[in-house]
Amino acid sequence: MNKTILIGLIIIFLTGNIAYTKDNCEIICNTKGNTAKENIINKITGFNFLSQKTIEKVIQTELNKEISKGFRVELEIYNLKGLKNGEFKSLKISNKNIFYKGFSMSDFNAETICPMNKIIYKNNKVYYPDDIAFKYEGTITNEDLLNTINSKEFQKELNKISSIINSTGLFELKSPKIQLSENRLNFEIPIKTFFGSFKIKFKADIEAKNNKIELKNITFNSKSNIINDSMSNLLTEKINPISYELDNIKGKYFKIYIKEAKIENNIIKTNGIFKINKNYGG
Repeated sequence: MNKTILIGLIIIFLTGNIAYTKDNCEIICNTKGNTAKENIINKITGFNFLSQKTIEKVIQTELNKEISKGFRVELEIYNLKGLKNGEFKSLKISNKNIFYKGFSMSDFNAETICPMNKIIYKNNKVYYPDDIAFKYEGTITNEDLLNTINSKEFQKELNKISSIINSTGLFELKSPKIQLSENRLNFEIPIKTFFGSFKIKFKADIEAKNNKIELKNITFNSKSNIINDSMSNLLTEKINPISYELDNIKGKYFKIYIKEAKIENNIIKTNGIFKINKNYGG
């Protein structure tokens, strides 16, 4: 196997933390609902507003519990009658910093896609009779990359693969350094071998493809592209380079689908679909 392709496989494995679910992200909107005009009594008493804020608070609390602390929620309703039936016009959610099982994202903003959505408010808890789809935007910064690399989930996967490789005594993968600079991802991967240590250094662009953020236009430092045929054979036999994807960190509560990703001003800007999963009914 070509050595550049081989090292590219190592790269994809090590950067799989920014990959996304392969599930179907089909969006189905329920257009049926009760959107009758609000009566004058509810408008005057302000009960409409208080009920809306109660639901917002419950949703916010659950997002903070299920995903990451720091969520803000803004609910837009048709009227009180609709809200009593669990129907609402839109839901906006945001978080300055999301950190979930090794996945780190900054400046996350999302808004529901469908013109009408439905929840069930029962026993001071909110349930979702259908998936609720949002369009989202977010960024991945150098701090986010560091958060992921230092996470126990990423380190566990790295140690697992390193242990498999090191059982042969040939070489061992060490924790990589990844930094956004000059609008490219800059990698430094330490490799410890029987004969000594060296570092694989390279730069890469990114693109969104197959619900993942993939590397493209990879440029290696010529002095660090050192790997022999025995290591090449070992890697092709022992490592699935895409084994560390967000499939292992996507939540039972939610899913994320990548649509676009690009590097601007040394920040990865990304957008796509965020779904809160159905958790009520058949």
